[in-house]
Amino acid sequence: MNLATILEGHDTDRVAVIDEDTSVTFGELQEWAASVRQLLVDRGVGADDRVAIPTGNESMFIAAAMGALGVGARVIPMKPTNPLPELERKLASIDPTIMLVCSQAAWTLDHADAVPCPIVDMREVRRSVADAPPIVERDPTDIACMMLTSGVSGHAKVAMVSHGSLLWAQEAVCERADGGMSADDVVLCALPLAHIFGLNVVLLASVRMGAKLIMQTRFDVDDSLRLVREHGITVLAGAPPMWRRWSMIDAPPGTWNTVRLAVSGAAALPNEVFAAMKEQHGVKVEEGYGLTETCAVVTTSRGYSLKPGSVGVPVAGIEMLLVEDDGSVVEAGDAGEIVVRGPGVFSGYYEDAEATDRSLTADGWFWTGDMGVVDDDGYLYIVDRIKDIIIVNGFNVYPAEVENILIEHPDVRGAVVVGGLHLDTGETVIAHVLGDIDTAELDAFAQARLSRYKCPTEYHLVEELPVAPTGKLIRRELR
Repeated sequence: MNLATILEGHDTDRVAVIDEDTSVTFGELQEWAASVRQLLVDRGVGADDRVAIPTGNESMFIAAAMGALGVGARVIPMKPTNPLPELERKLASIDPTIMLVCSQAAWTLDHADAVPCPIVDMREVRRSVADAPPIVERDPTDIACMMLTSGVSGHAKVAMVSHGSLLWAQEAVCERADGGMSADDVVLCALPLAHIFGLNVVLLASVRMGAKLIMQTRFDVDDSLRLVREHGITVLAGAPPMWRRWSMIDAPPGTWNTVRLAVSGAAALPNEVFAAMKEQHGVKVEEGYGLTETCAVVTTSRGYSLKPGSVGVPVAGIEMLLVEDDGSVVEAGDAGEIVVRGPGVFSGYYEDAEATDRSLTADGWFWTGDMGVVDDDGYLYIVDRIKDIIIVNGFNVYPAEVENILIEHPDVRGAVVVGGLHLDTGETVIAHVLGDIDTAELDAFAQARLSRYKCPTEYHLVEELPVAPTGKLIRRELR
């Protein structure tokens, strides 16, 4: 088996992707992926080598990823807009064998001296190669993708997910008698491909089923609804901030008529957004719950009565418990940490045994760090997060990473970062800073070193920071 085979077996003349104004067929993607396999083999890249792919939402990524997987390598999707210092930190954490640069990340080609491996411009890869090397066989437990996320310490953490886990998760969301995905579907790809939701639930699942993907380079609410109308979108997936924007817009009549499957994930969907989509636009948004470490799949509300505020029930094959700190199961109706076990659970963090041991037990239980409650019907409600993660537009922001950047400024003596509610993005980053510094100067300093979604939107200069007797910062006092 090999995840790359999901690109094979489709009618080669069928349109697979519409990328801005360009249509790409399955046959063209297959030839392009074969060309990438040939290029990688020629450069000595093979089983378990690490292929970094900075990319936006573009068809080029599919060819790059399928080509890399096809030679047995591990794919590492990366955001195309990482500032150079952040790109360098992330590359240092994965030590890539090679980097395939897609068009929306072309700026990285001008900084080859900062990249610790050979770089290939995907725009120059030919789309057909005679007698290209075949797709190699892999074991279901072999690692297919390495997903970058910041660790609680501020250092990059890399979740490893296998061929088998990703394929299982695709099957769980697609091949369902109660309205999964099919080759007749038209899917809007507005979620970023460096996020497991966009990568596996939207892009790879669509490729697997032979559906047509409509790429949106960067999410814009007006343009996304134009694409829904013009292409007759049938499957629409988004994070809660995207659904909030869709719920608030006065779309032309008939805009939503073709949407048969609407899915929200990456964070809890506010009840008022669910109600607005249903009452004003006639769209019932189904919720699910998942994490990078579970290939984006734990629970779903598809096929069940929708309960606003709930993220549904565990998908078939997933075991889920709510537990106390000591691992004992909580009493019915009480809140506990969500722990899960099943085919979609990740294989651990790359070269980080300590982080792996903290969250993944020897018998396969993953401690999510999220607190939940289950009602009498088995529906899960997310009530809190144990970890200090801030979720901005569906992306995890770890306060320590932002704090570590802020205190690099010579005029900053200390910093505490917390999350705050935000109408458009769900949460936003708020920095409390100890030091004599102009906040505009500090903001420019942060913008040059962090992705935009990680940058604080508020800065508060303080005379002291809350510290426990142990010396640990107490973030909850500033929330």
